[in-house]
Amino acid sequence: MKKYIFSLVCLCCALLPALEGQAHEYPNHPELRKSDANIVGHILDKNTKEHLPYITVALKGTTIGTVTDATGHYFLKNLPEGNFVLEVSSVGYKTVRRNVTLKKGRTLEEDFEIEEDAVALDGVVVSANRNETTRRLAPTLVNVVDLKIFENTNSTTLAQGLSFQPGVRVESNCQNCGFQQVRINGLDGPYT
Repeated sequence: MKKYIFSLVCLCCALLPALEGQAHEYPNHPELRKSDANIVGHILDKNTKEHLPYITVALKGTTIGTVTDATGHYFLKNLPEGNFVLEVSSVGYKTVRRNVTLKKGRTLEEDFEIEEDAVALDGVVVSANRNETTRRLAPTLVNVVDLKIFENTNSTTLAQGLSFQPGVRVESNCQNCGFQQVRINGLDGPYT
Protein backbone atom coordinates (compact mmCIF):
# COMPACT_ATOMS: atom_id res chain seq x y z
CA MET A 1 0.00 0.00 0.00
CA LYS A 2 2.86 2.41 0.84
CA LYS A 3 4.48 1.73 -2.55
CA TYR A 4 1.18 2.54 -4.29
CA ILE A 5 0.77 5.85 -2.45
CA PHE A 6 4.42 6.75 -2.97
CA SER A 7 4.13 6.03 -6.72
CA LEU A 8 0.97 8.15 -6.94
CA VAL A 9 2.64 11.08 -5.14
CA CYS A 10 5.69 10.86 -7.43
CA LEU A 11 3.46 10.82 -10.51
CA CYS A 12 1.54 13.89 -9.30
CA CYS A 13 4.78 15.74 -8.57
CA ALA A 14 6.10 14.91 -12.04
CA LEU A 15 2.95 16.13 -13.83
CA LEU A 16 2.37 19.25 -11.71
CA PRO A 17 4.89 21.52 -13.52
CA ALA A 18 3.38 20.67 -16.91
CA LEU A 19 -0.14 21.52 -15.75
CA GLU A 20 1.02 24.63 -13.94
CA GLY A 21 2.75 26.01 -17.05
CA GLN A 22 -0.51 25.93 -19.03
CA ALA A 23 -2.58 27.47 -16.27
CA HIS A 24 -0.23 30.44 -15.79
CA GLU A 25 0.02 31.45 -19.43
CA TYR A 26 -2.71 34.05 -18.83
CA PRO A 27 -4.11 33.39 -15.33
CA ASN A 28 -6.75 36.17 -15.47
CA HIS A 29 -7.85 35.28 -18.99
CA PRO A 30 -7.98 31.51 -19.52
CA GLU A 31 -9.44 32.11 -22.99
CA LEU A 32 -6.16 33.76 -24.07
CA ARG A 33 -3.92 31.13 -25.58
CA LYS A 34 -0.87 31.81 -27.67
CA SER A 35 -1.20 31.37 -31.42
CA ASP A 36 0.91 32.41 -34.36
CA ALA A 37 -0.88 35.76 -34.79
CA ASN A 38 1.52 38.70 -35.03
CA ILE A 39 1.48 42.50 -35.25
CA VAL A 40 4.28 44.53 -36.85
CA GLY A 41 4.64 48.21 -37.57
CA HIS A 42 6.40 51.47 -36.92
CA ILE A 43 5.69 54.66 -34.99
CA LEU A 44 6.18 58.11 -36.55
CA ASP A 45 6.01 61.62 -35.15
CA LYS A 46 2.96 63.21 -36.77
CA ASN A 47 4.69 66.58 -37.36
CA THR A 48 8.25 65.63 -38.30
CA LYS A 49 7.52 62.18 -39.82
CA GLU A 50 10.57 60.82 -37.98
CA HIS A 51 10.59 57.30 -36.55
CA LEU A 52 10.24 57.33 -32.76
CA PRO A 53 12.35 54.93 -30.69
CA TYR A 54 11.38 53.42 -27.33
CA ILE A 55 7.60 53.94 -27.58
CA THR A 56 5.42 51.48 -25.63
CA VAL A 57 3.08 49.31 -27.72
CA ALA A 58 0.68 47.03 -25.80
CA LEU A 59 -2.54 45.08 -26.02
CA LYS A 60 -4.80 46.87 -23.55
CA GLY A 61 -6.16 44.69 -20.74
CA THR A 62 -3.33 42.14 -21.00
CA THR A 63 0.31 41.98 -19.99
CA ILE A 64 1.38 41.67 -23.62
CA GLY A 65 3.49 44.51 -24.94
CA THR A 66 6.79 45.69 -26.32
CA VAL A 67 8.85 48.81 -26.97
CA THR A 68 9.89 50.11 -30.38
CA ASP A 69 13.53 49.65 -31.27
CA ALA A 70 16.00 52.43 -32.05
CA THR A 71 14.53 52.76 -35.56
CA GLY A 72 10.92 53.07 -34.36
CA HIS A 73 9.79 49.58 -35.41
CA TYR A 74 8.01 46.99 -33.24
CA PHE A 75 7.02 43.34 -33.47
CA LEU A 76 4.50 41.51 -31.28
CA LYS A 77 4.49 37.75 -31.91
CA ASN A 78 2.61 34.66 -30.77
CA LEU A 79 -0.47 36.66 -29.77
CA PRO A 80 -3.81 35.16 -28.74
CA GLU A 81 -6.72 35.26 -31.17
CA GLY A 82 -9.55 37.72 -30.65
CA ASN A 83 -10.51 41.39 -30.61
CA PHE A 84 -8.17 43.71 -28.75
CA VAL A 85 -7.27 47.36 -28.37
CA LEU A 86 -3.71 48.14 -29.44
CA GLU A 87 -2.37 51.04 -27.37
CA VAL A 88 0.64 53.22 -28.21
CA SER A 89 1.93 55.51 -25.47
CA SER A 90 4.97 57.44 -24.34
CA VAL A 91 5.84 60.36 -22.12
CA GLY A 92 5.48 63.58 -24.11
CA TYR A 93 3.11 62.08 -26.70
CA LYS A 94 -0.65 61.55 -26.78
CA THR A 95 -1.82 57.98 -26.26
CA VAL A 96 -3.35 56.39 -29.38
CA ARG A 97 -5.66 53.37 -29.30
CA ARG A 98 -6.78 51.24 -32.24
CA ASN A 99 -9.11 48.21 -32.40
CA VAL A 100 -7.49 45.13 -33.94
CA THR A 101 -8.75 41.63 -34.68
CA LEU A 102 -6.14 38.91 -34.41
CA LYS A 103 -6.57 35.64 -36.28
CA LYS A 104 -4.44 32.55 -36.12
CA GLY A 105 -1.66 32.48 -38.71
CA ARG A 106 -2.07 36.14 -39.77
CA THR A 107 0.28 39.08 -39.36
CA LEU A 108 -1.20 42.57 -39.12
CA GLU A 109 0.74 45.68 -40.03
CA GLU A 110 -0.29 48.60 -37.82
CA ASP A 111 1.60 51.85 -38.33
CA PHE A 112 0.96 54.86 -36.11
CA GLU A 113 1.57 58.60 -36.33
CA ILE A 114 1.43 60.14 -32.88
CA GLU A 115 1.50 63.79 -31.92
CA GLU A 116 3.24 65.56 -29.12
CA ASP A 117 1.37 66.26 -25.91
CA ALA A 118 2.70 69.50 -24.52
CA VAL A 119 2.31 69.81 -20.79
CA ALA A 120 2.64 73.37 -19.56
CA LEU A 121 4.19 73.90 -16.16
CA ASP A 122 4.17 77.23 -14.39
CA GLY A 123 7.35 76.48 -12.54
CA VAL A 124 9.23 73.72 -10.83
CA VAL A 125 10.88 74.14 -7.46
CA VAL A 126 13.54 71.65 -6.44
CA SER A 127 14.67 71.76 -2.86
CA ALA A 128 16.80 69.51 -0.75
CA ASN A 129 18.13 69.29 2.77
CA ARG A 130 21.42 67.89 3.84
CA ASN A 131 21.74 66.12 7.16
CA GLU A 132 24.98 66.00 9.05
CA THR A 133 26.50 62.53 9.10
CA THR A 134 29.55 61.36 10.96
CA ARG A 135 32.33 59.86 8.84
CA ARG A 136 31.91 56.47 10.47
CA LEU A 137 28.23 56.23 9.46
CA ALA A 138 28.59 57.69 5.95
CA PRO A 139 27.99 55.11 3.16
CA THR A 140 30.78 56.60 1.03
CA LEU A 141 33.89 58.29 2.33
CA VAL A 142 35.78 60.88 0.34
CA ASN A 143 39.36 61.82 1.11
CA VAL A 144 41.16 64.62 -0.68
CA VAL A 145 44.87 64.44 -1.32
CA ASP A 146 46.01 68.05 -1.06
CA LEU A 147 49.33 69.83 -0.90
CA LYS A 148 49.51 69.64 2.92
CA ILE A 149 49.68 65.82 2.82
CA PHE A 150 52.57 65.96 0.36
CA GLU A 151 54.41 68.51 2.49
CA ASN A 152 53.81 66.73 5.82
CA THR A 153 54.90 63.32 4.48
CA ASN A 154 57.73 64.59 2.25
CA SER A 155 56.12 62.81 -0.71
CA THR A 156 57.56 63.59 -4.13
CA THR A 157 55.23 61.38 -6.23
CA LEU A 158 51.52 60.68 -6.29
CA ALA A 159 52.17 57.06 -5.29
CA GLN A 160 53.97 58.19 -2.14
CA GLY A 161 51.13 60.57 -1.25
CA LEU A 162 48.45 57.91 -1.83
CA SER A 163 50.18 55.47 0.48
CA PHE A 164 49.14 57.70 3.42
CA GLN A 165 45.41 57.49 2.57
CA PRO A 166 43.20 55.05 4.51
CA GLY A 167 42.22 51.97 2.50
CA VAL A 168 44.74 52.69 -0.27
CA ARG A 169 47.92 50.71 -0.81
CA VAL A 170 50.54 51.31 -3.50
CA GLU A 171 52.56 48.26 -4.58
CA SER A 172 55.63 47.99 -6.79
CA ASN A 173 55.07 45.09 -9.17
CA CYS A 174 58.24 45.32 -11.19
CA GLN A 175 61.52 45.86 -9.39
CA ASN A 176 63.47 46.73 -12.56
CA CYS A 177 60.97 48.96 -14.39
CA GLY A 178 59.40 50.67 -11.36
CA PHE A 179 55.81 49.77 -12.33
CA GLN A 180 53.41 50.59 -9.47
CA GLN A 181 49.88 49.44 -8.85
CA VAL A 182 47.25 51.10 -6.65
CA ARG A 183 44.96 48.86 -4.58
CA ILE A 184 41.88 50.29 -2.93
CA ASN A 185 40.45 48.21 -0.07
CA GLY A 186 42.45 45.19 -1.27
CA LEU A 187 41.09 45.09 -4.84
CA ASP A 188 43.44 44.40 -7.75
CA GLY A 189 44.65 47.18 -10.01
CA PRO A 190 42.10 46.67 -12.85
CA TYR A 191 39.26 47.34 -10.36
CA THR A 192 40.71 50.56 -8.95
